[in-house]
Amino acid sequence: MYSKQFPFFLISISLILGLTLPVLIQDGMFMDGMLYTCVSKNLANGIGSFWFPVFSKYGFGGLQTFHEHPPLVFGLQAVFFKVFGNGMYTERIYVLCTLLTTCYLIILIWKYINKGLNVAQVGWLPLILWICIPVCFWSFTNNMHENTMGIFILAAVLFYLRSVKENSFLFLFFSGFFIFLATFSKGIPGFFPIVTPFIYWLCLKKINVKQIIFQSFILLLVPILIYGILFCFDDAKESLTNYFIKRVLHRIGEDPTVESHFYILGRIFVELLPPIGITTILFLVFRKKITLQKEKAMLALFFILIGFAGVVPLALTMVQKGFYFIPSLPFFAIGLALLISEPLSGWSEKVLNQSGTKKGIAIFSVLLFGAVIVFSVFNIGKKSRDAEMLNDVSEFGKVIPEYSSVSISEHRWNDWPLQCYLIRYHNISIDPQHPNNQYRIIDKNAEDSTVVNYKKVELPTLQFDLYRRLKN
Repeated sequence: MYSKQFPFFLISISLILGLTLPVLIQDGMFMDGMLYTCVSKNLANGIGSFWFPVFSKYGFGGLQTFHEHPPLVFGLQAVFFKVFGNGMYTERIYVLCTLLTTCYLIILIWKYINKGLNVAQVGWLPLILWICIPVCFWSFTNNMHENTMGIFILAAVLFYLRSVKENSFLFLFFSGFFIFLATFSKGIPGFFPIVTPFIYWLCLKKINVKQIIFQSFILLLVPILIYGILFCFDDAKESLTNYFIKRVLHRIGEDPTVESHFYILGRIFVELLPPIGITTILFLVFRKKITLQKEKAMLALFFILIGFAGVVPLALTMVQKGFYFIPSLPFFAIGLALLISEPLSGWSEKVLNQSGTKKGIAIFSVLLFGAVIVFSVFNIGKKSRDAEMLNDVSEFGKVIPEYSSVSISEHRWNDWPLQCYLIRYHNISIDPQHPNNQYRIIDKNAEDSTVVNYKKVELPTLQFDLYRRLKN
């Protein structure tokens, strides 16, 4: 079935790689992604431990160890650093693995819910609707935690669907286990698939109220039991307590990122405009061939509501960012794809049965894939962001010894991209408390009274100057 649709799958993969690989292959990354990279690299190199990972020798967020998130993703990514080394492409290989795994799970879900139907062959359709969401392909160029959490969320929903259809308690347990892994990746937001039984009942009416209660109970009980076991170990208990009490509650109470609880709802609407637009256009083009049965419409609604289940709870706090709802996006794509899958399936089968058209589409798909790869290769060695800063960090690394500390101008203490790049590439930490380190970084050509006992190191820098302390 899929071999016949291969040209369309190749086109979808080309679009997915085209929107991610050319940027991913370049140096430079969003601060959060680079922050996580540094922690994972340190862990792989023996700096910190699984339960107490480390960003900088001077700590982060008032703690000596890093507890912005639970430790699972750092542990997983550290394995990649163990295998592939400390080169700049290690985290990018990890991101590509999460990207391809997500695609595979989307296809698996699509095949499962359409098993035995012709529309099962157009698994490329939800992939296209998913990757065209701007924040989606942005996330997969920046090593966000949500990329990994999304894998476990998809697996949790897939196993839940299998547990219902195949009446399997084991699959229900697996669903709960993947919910645990999702929360162990990014914390509380990973719990949202627990509402899947209620949404399934609401939309499809194939389970009763007792089953809703039992299934929801198991989905919640499994992660709670696992956390209960973990809390029997002192290191795990301290680490997870630091995460929840000292970081999560602190951020919710004292570090809001938006001014309105409704920000996240407006943001998801804007982000979904491309797939909604594509779906609307195709719906209008094929409107005469669309006979949307109630069951399929309700199945589409089921996935869309799961998507909203991953968005709406985010509005409960004032700590909101657009990439927080990345794990919910595949469900919106699957739901929208179900609305237009039947005519698209018929159309694709028709054009692929015409030898001339099939050959043309096949050639186009191969050329498109080749063009993406070639364009990506031409971007090797380039910088997608922070070009001047990366240049300077490279120059500093030639002078400043590895694992040393540097001073910096006071207003630059919270320049996290600079800190991340220094640690990522040269294991150099910025010392916020001791201004008299051997080396000091200040803005280029800026006046800084603290460099009176320093001499400028002549380097071809673009944004910053480096000073070395004079010997007494």
